[in-house]
Amino acid sequence: MTVAEVIRKKRKEQGLTQEQVAQRLGVSAPAVNKWERGSSYPDITILPALARLLNTDVNTLLCFQEELTDNEIAEICNKIAAIMDEQGTEAAIAEAERNVREYPNCGKLLHMMASMVQGVLIMSGVWSTDKEKYKEKIYSWYERVIKCSGDEQVKNSAAHMLASEYIQEKEYEKAEKMIDSLPKQQADKRMLSARLLLAQEKYAEAAELMERKLIDVLNDLGVVLSMLMETALKENDTDRAEKIASAGEQTALLYDQWGYSSLILPMELALQKKDVEKSIEYIREMFRMLTAPQHMSESVLYCHIYGKEKSGRKYDEAMETYAKKVLPGLLAEIKTEEGYAFLRGNEEFEELIREYDK
Repeated sequence: MTVAEVIRKKRKEQGLTQEQVAQRLGVSAPAVNKWERGSSYPDITILPALARLLNTDVNTLLCFQEELTDNEIAEICNKIAAIMDEQGTEAAIAEAERNVREYPNCGKLLHMMASMVQGVLIMSGVWSTDKEKYKEKIYSWYERVIKCSGDEQVKNSAAHMLASEYIQEKEYEKAEKMIDSLPKQQADKRMLSARLLLAQEKYAEAAELMERKLIDVLNDLGVVLSMLMETALKENDTDRAEKIASAGEQTALLYDQWGYSSLILPMELALQKKDVEKSIEYIREMFRMLTAPQHMSESVLYCHIYGKEKSGRKYDEAMETYAKKVLPGLLAEIKTEEGYAFLRGNEEFEELIREYDK
């Protein structure tokens, strides 16, 4: 609310007319009318008496409020959108500036005003033709969000926006500073860093970051597909479960995932269905992959990671050693876990276990 709106609202709450307020404060009725229309403001010496008369405090009277509710911010945005439609870009930006002046430390509002004004300029085509006129204002709003907001999500969003803009502006030191301010768990931090490295022509470093991001995405995807398959089985939809398992297998093959990744979901499905033949087939293939050489360095998707040396050895050699270490644990799990109980006693299964359990 504006000062004018507060005075009018509080006056009505007290059941007073403009003339009564004027009489008690020793001012003219037209002066009170101007206060409520926002065309002028009470003299500073009158403020304490006015606040007492309206049964409020000076802070409330002057709208001294650092934070706004989400609904209040939404109302401000709706008003700016309406001004944009009726009066044009400049009037909408002026209204955004007025709100920023009124609530200079409200991080959510500052962020919304910055992103909204930038959006308005982009949609109108002004951002591409006259960016220099507005960017300093918008960047300063984002920077204030980072300094004053107590909401980490809003603060990180502002830092992300600034980092992207600074990369485009080739202001790499500023971009790096913004990226460094983001928490490690920030979803897009690695991709922002990769974009910065690409802009700086540090291609190998950028590629390694993107390759690691791809691995993380695929790992997350594997977990989601596994849960979806489990859900389908609990809903007795075997056909859907088989399609999900197939999607997991094809994804692992398409994206050159390590070792037996392509077998994980099909084997989970075979175990859930207690399909003896397929379960043994998948277990045999997993054992074979764990004892066969891994050639991940040949993948075009991960050549910057797997082509590097690790602990003085090529990555493939290191992963081969790792695979051999995995095998005993997998054997122990298969021999003891309840999920494999239906296989025990099967001659082919027992022979397979003896073959690799040496």
